[in-house]
Amino acid sequence: MAVLEKRLHPSEAPSLIFDIQFFAQERTEPATPKKRQKERSEGRVCTSKDLTAAVQIVAGLLCLWAFGYFMATRLLGFMRETLTLIGDESLLRDGWFHQLSITAMWTYFLTWLLMGIIVCAAAVALIVKKVGWVISFQPFAPNLSRMNPVSGLKKIISMRSLVELLKSILKALVFAILIYFALRDRLPIAMTAPHLPIAEGAALLWELIWGLAIKLAVFLIVIGIIDYAYQMYDFEKSIRMSKQEVKEEHKQMEGDPQIKSKIRQKQRELAKKRMMSSVPKADVVITNPTHLAVALAYDRGMMAAPQIVAMGKGPIAKKIREIAKDHGVPIIENKPLAWALFKTAEVGDEVPENLYRGVAEILAMVYKLKKAS
Repeated sequence: MAVLEKRLHPSEAPSLIFDIQFFAQERTEPATPKKRQKERSEGRVCTSKDLTAAVQIVAGLLCLWAFGYFMATRLLGFMRETLTLIGDESLLRDGWFHQLSITAMWTYFLTWLLMGIIVCAAAVALIVKKVGWVISFQPFAPNLSRMNPVSGLKKIISMRSLVELLKSILKALVFAILIYFALRDRLPIAMTAPHLPIAEGAALLWELIWGLAIKLAVFLIVIGIIDYAYQMYDFEKSIRMSKQEVKEEHKQMEGDPQIKSKIRQKQRELAKKRMMSSVPKADVVITNPTHLAVALAYDRGMMAAPQIVAMGKGPIAKKIREIAKDHGVPIIENKPLAWALFKTAEVGDEVPENLYRGVAEILAMVYKLKKAS
């Protein structure tokens, strides 16, 4: 017996082709409204700390521009009153330090209260404008996975962490450059402030600090807008869904096909029972004579026209006829009229106007039969 062996060339060897998408389930689909609502309920929304901080700084500068004179006057008045106490006999009394501390805290509280309210209101307004009202305590719930050192290391070594690091370095460099150019030409002038009268020296330093603060605020606004755009991109990317997840969500929303089929079956059965319960109240049943059955009822005081209370084909028509016989409802054979009613109307509808004549003739005949009996 000869044994034949055939070696296959690599190009002739059978190969298996795998759909990588099946295993990877890449998240390529934008998040659905249901997914977004779930993320919001868990407290995950797109925010930018840099933009919020920039808005707060700008609001604070506007407050200083609008109420700076009032704040400075209030603080200077307190300092003047405090300095007048030097050498006063009231300092020898018990409790003088406690009283002075309360006065100082109350003065500083009233001075900065309005500014604090406006700055906080600006931050809240920005957040509400961007993400709406979101109240969730889920981020504060205990989560043991946060204590996993591997997960913590992944968060430290990630694209988000790298972007935050580069952003911090960029802000520090730009801050240093802005401060350098702001002070390069004005520093010699600022150095003369201690030799000037206190009002002139304070005004000179304030002008220098105010100009620098405006430049830094503009820079922070630009950085905040760029950071918000990146945070929006990163957030949308993080909540993307795979095609399989979208299908599963759609199935959950639409319902399982088998369950929906059973629900429709139950609904048809209930509708059929309700329809059959109306047959004994009908005035007449028009038949084909065996394939179709249409039950009509007419109450002159309640209805503008005769109404179809039951209608069916095949086994349902047979059932309608049986119920009609059991309850003494007249059964009239009229093939054209039965087919016309079956094709042009539904259960619960009034008889179409073009069929009034035929239906009226049958009802008149039924009423005559009832009177005769």
